[in-house]
Amino acid sequence: MISGSTNVTIAAGRNLPASPVWVVYYGAAAQTNIDELASSFNVIVIEADPDTDTPNFTPAQITALKAHGAKVLSYLNVGACETWRTYWTTVPAGFVSCGANRAAQLGRYSGYSNEYWMNVGNAAYQNLIVNYVAPQLASTGVDGFMLDNFEIVGHGSNADEGPCDAKCAQGGLDLVAQLRTKFPNASIVLNAAPTSVISGSSGGISFPMLVDGDFAEQVFLPSLDGSLLQTLQAWKRTEARLSRNTFFTGSLDYVHSCSATSNAQSGWNASVAAGLSPSIATSALDRVCRWTFLPAVVSN
Repeated sequence: MISGSTNVTIAAGRNLPASPVWVVYYGAAAQTNIDELASSFNVIVIEADPDTDTPNFTPAQITALKAHGAKVLSYLNVGACETWRTYWTTVPAGFVSCGANRAAQLGRYSGYSNEYWMNVGNAAYQNLIVNYVAPQLASTGVDGFMLDNFEIVGHGSNADEGPCDAKCAQGGLDLVAQLRTKFPNASIVLNAAPTSVISGSSGGISFPMLVDGDFAEQVFLPSLDGSLLQTLQAWKRTEARLSRNTFFTGSLDYVHSCSATSNAQSGWNASVAAGLSPSIATSALDRVCRWTFLPAVVSN
């Protein structure tokens, strides 16, 4: 059951291809061929954080990607915060840095010594993401955001790692709603959104109407994760019933190198057979694998 209004006007600029040829690449522009990247994929997720010593992509390079018709989204970690981000320690007046916001820290992210789960219902943290971090990313010219670690909203209050109670979970939906209000034309894609939020709402708006895509990692490779597949198919069924133009549901699977063509194609074929939009990459996401089986892109 979907709660909240689905009678929402969706800005045309939000629309993503329903079946995109998409890629996640966190390397630098200098390490790839921008023209080939933009002509091979029509949805490209990059690390656009401009507040680093050497940004991966300049605004001019992002413009070059978009010139081919690609939608360019920036990585935006909402469920956790990395200690190497400048906003872990340094923010303008009126904001609280991740490091200083002890009330929002929900413990270390296992396996990542430089990352902490964050309470997405914490008002100061919401303010930091919505009114400082996201605007910085938007200033580079990207078309929207890929919200990472969104699974935090499904952790529950008794989770061993990153516990998130009902207030925290609703806060995650509200954070997305705030981003939607501030950036009405931005495409917003979720990583690892649980099925529990499908029936959620924020500000009277059904949550699925606030976002434009979702995906999960390691769905088919190294082996099928049936639970993740069921979650993605639940999202796909939900969005198919809503009055909107396009929404993409994808899988991001990993192989050991760009030479693992057979394994990559196996994962790709399994995703397509399940009705999803696949992307196959190396786990470091610092290379672009231009697989021979990639379909020709169609601009949105």
